[in-house]
Amino acid sequence: MHRHSTHTHDCYPFLNHARSSALHTALQHYARAQGVLLHQEFGVPFVLYEAASGHWLATSANDPFETPLPQLPPETVRALAHDGPAAVRTVAPGDYQLSLVLYEANKPRVLAAARFVGLAATGAQAEGESRWLRQWLDAVGQRMRLTDQLTQRVAVEDPHSQTTSAWGGLVALDQVMRRLRMHKEPVKNFKRIVETAFELVPVQSLICLAPAPTAEPVVQGEQLLSAEECRAVADALATCADFKESEPFFYSRSKNPPWGNRFPAIETLLALPLLEAAPHGWLIAVNKGKARHSVPGSAGAAPAFRSSDAALLLPFVALLRLQCVAGGRYQELKELVVGLARSLTAAIDAKGTYTYGHSERVARIALELGHALQLGADELSDLYLAGLLHDVGKIGVPDDILRKKEPLSLDEFEAIKQHVTIGYAILADLRPIRHLLPGVLHHHEHWDGKGYPEGLEGAKIPFLARILAVADAYDAMSTDRPYRTAMPFAKVEERLRAGAGVQWDPSVIEALLKCRHKIHAIRQRGVGESLRQALDGVLRSKGSTNVL
Repeated sequence: MHRHSTHTHDCYPFLNHARSSALHTALQHYARAQGVLLHQEFGVPFVLYEAASGHWLATSANDPFETPLPQLPPETVRALAHDGPAAVRTVAPGDYQLSLVLYEANKPRVLAAARFVGLAATGAQAEGESRWLRQWLDAVGQRMRLTDQLTQRVAVEDPHSQTTSAWGGLVALDQVMRRLRMHKEPVKNFKRIVETAFELVPVQSLICLAPAPTAEPVVQGEQLLSAEECRAVADALATCADFKESEPFFYSRSKNPPWGNRFPAIETLLALPLLEAAPHGWLIAVNKGKARHSVPGSAGAAPAFRSSDAALLLPFVALLRLQCVAGGRYQELKELVVGLARSLTAAIDAKGTYTYGHSERVARIALELGHALQLGADELSDLYLAGLLHDVGKIGVPDDILRKKEPLSLDEFEAIKQHVTIGYAILADLRPIRHLLPGVLHHHEHWDGKGYPEGLEGAKIPFLARILAVADAYDAMSTDRPYRTAMPFAKVEERLRAGAGVQWDPSVIEALLKCRHKIHAIRQRGVGESLRQALDGVLRSKGSTNVL
């Protein structure tokens, strides 16, 4: 008889393989999750590698337009991980390779690498940009390592509770992240994040206060504090001697009696800052384990918050922070895109008096069509910008063809048709507005499939392009052109009705007829208002404060 070996893994080598495979899969999931956070933070895709072996694990890129850094050889990954924790290498002027070591249980487990295209070109500006990127990487790495350390501390304090809560937290995070649209709908995003976190943490009230002096608190649970009291709590937290910007703040009435006089509804409190620098913004949990709908000060004091509660809330704080940072950057991007659209529109208008104001009018008409079609704020904003940019390709069409009064030859008409592909090519490298490209490329497609450039038919034509096609045709027919005078409004509408289901989407024509009086007003006012007023004023009047 053979004696059974006491070394089970040696006796059954497939168990070693299964265990190794499971650990590798877990590390891939961890790397993927961290990569998504880094992608949101820096706005570029990251490639994740195992630090010890240098082998590829995952990438954060989902968008086919996003090209991650070419895969690094294992020896390069191991060298970068050894030199960590953060490094910025200049590949070419204004082109940088970022690398960041990610820690798990205080051990370097993953190297994240990305390509970042900056703004500076040469000299001192490029050196300053490189230093700024290194500081940014360091700050993000320190924050992520602090989160890992706190999680490990909690696991020692209460391993059973931590395991149960962690699984629930992961599931909840997955659900809320699927619903978020970073950069857009900030108030809705705040509410979704706070709502999800509230379901995981047994508290009487969970409050999110964005880092803006006039921000309204987002509250889930009991309304224990007024908006003014929430801001007063935030001020008190920021000036408290025990507050440290990188750590959670714990409060208990029994330990801090003076707070009980200022905020009698608060028995216990856990506050986590959203940003490292003032104004911080806060996620504040009030009265742990307190029965919801209970009377403040009633029998049964709320238990104190622990590190495990802070660890459970930290991922949601990270999402809130990303939304805060993204919102600021999105506002800057909005200014940039509007300025770009304004410049390009002016260049197009300068090609002839007949086309003066055409792009802005198309944008406004498309906006009214969008309202009539009951589109959301983000879709309305897309319509407006796509309307401004829809004819940008005419920059590449010779002026003599655009201004010609006689019928165009076949070759000249082919040159005119090229403006949609030229416009597409001009805008293709502007990643933040790539979702507008279908409108630029396809706004001359016809419902019956006889348009250009691809002869798309019916619902295969992007909806954005179908709306722009109607707005473009309306303005073209109702304004003077070199080859004809403007048609009366009644004649234009008659032509559009006749073309419904042939050249244009019938639902868009129906929407135009519903809002014809508003569109008449746009045509009569001309181009008096600026693009900024149109973008901020018109959309805000429809109840949206975040339209880009």
